[in-house]
Amino acid sequence: MSHKPMRFVHASDLHLEQPLSGLTSIPEHLRELLRDAPYHAAEQVFETALTENADALLLAGDVVDIPLAGPRSVVFLLEQFRRLEARGIPVFWAGGRVDRPELWPPSTPLPENVHMFPVGKVGQHDLVRDGKVIAKVQGMSCDEDGVVNASGFHRDAHGLFTVGVAHGTSDAPGKEGDRVHYMALGGRHRRATVDHEPGVAHFPGTPQGRSPEEAGPAGCAVVQVDETRKAKTKFVSTDVVRWANETIEFTDGTSSEQLRGRMRERLEKLRKSTQDIDHLVSWKLRGAGPLLAKLRADGLCQELLDDLQKFDGRQQPACWSYEVICQDRFVAPHEWMDQETILGDLLRQFNLLRNSEAFVLDMRDMLPKPLPDATLAKLATIRPQDKQELLDRAEKLGVALLTE
Repeated sequence: MSHKPMRFVHASDLHLEQPLSGLTSIPEHLRELLRDAPYHAAEQVFETALTENADALLLAGDVVDIPLAGPRSVVFLLEQFRRLEARGIPVFWAGGRVDRPELWPPSTPLPENVHMFPVGKVGQHDLVRDGKVIAKVQGMSCDEDGVVNASGFHRDAHGLFTVGVAHGTSDAPGKEGDRVHYMALGGRHRRATVDHEPGVAHFPGTPQGRSPEEAGPAGCAVVQVDETRKAKTKFVSTDVVRWANETIEFTDGTSSEQLRGRMRERLEKLRKSTQDIDHLVSWKLRGAGPLLAKLRADGLCQELLDDLQKFDGRQQPACWSYEVICQDRFVAPHEWMDQETILGDLLRQFNLLRNSEAFVLDMRDMLPKPLPDATLAKLATIRPQDKQELLDRAEKLGVALLTE
């Protein structure tokens, strides 16, 4: 049986109240951009609905925490909703943990094209095109505990294409798409299709990455439904600032100047491929040789970071480097270990500590007693999994102080 093709735009986790975070410092020329990036990315979501001539926009929760975002977010959303209303595009909004229906200001009614789903039960709306119902859209907003009972979702008894919208569901993993033809999910900042048959269940991810943990492209999904009622998703990037991870590998004979030049070249290559998207760049250096002893947070890593930040300057699009790290262990030459010198003693001692299971790195006894706050003891407690990393860093510093 042939059905009318349809197109939806599916977005979630806009989090207008959350600016970008995770930087120890922000240059003056990027502060406004990082503050407003969630709004610019959200605007691109609405622009995508207009550009794609979508039949509907599906918002699967955590659009905005109004008490945190303030009046600006309300004004912004009303403007965007009215843009879609002028084109006859409805919005189906299932509230998440921060944007349950009762949190919207009652003094500011939503435009007629915006339909917020209730809490605790599945609501349903007709999707109409040219005076005919072409699909059913079902949805439920989260309760205060973030729970959505999926049992009320079901395919239309008359065979119409059925869409579900929710900020996650109670269904078991891999079963989220079994009740409807397309399940528009929210609650994950990484995009993922979690069910394919008999229905599709998809997380579009957040439109704008907020921290270094959300590196890579971010955006929304365009859902194309063909004549056989098969739904396919297409990713559309909407982020205006993108977190990037760059890895540079070097060999035993690499000098600091050669490493600096390679990083500059990589930065310029990234800038040319950005397509007007600003980038925040983390550098991870991997290699071997004497250069490793210099690649410390208070040493060459900081010098390289300062150089990259000066090299980037105020160029557009921005490729601002915010950290340079090297976690590889410095392995000293065997002849150093055999020396009857302070350096040799140092290396032999680190070798003993690294291989001793009895050695526990605990600095709590070094703190003054009594502590004004018991939680301070946590700062001096080294987890077993962090012991090796701390020893590697200390060994680098010791070698540098004795050889540079």
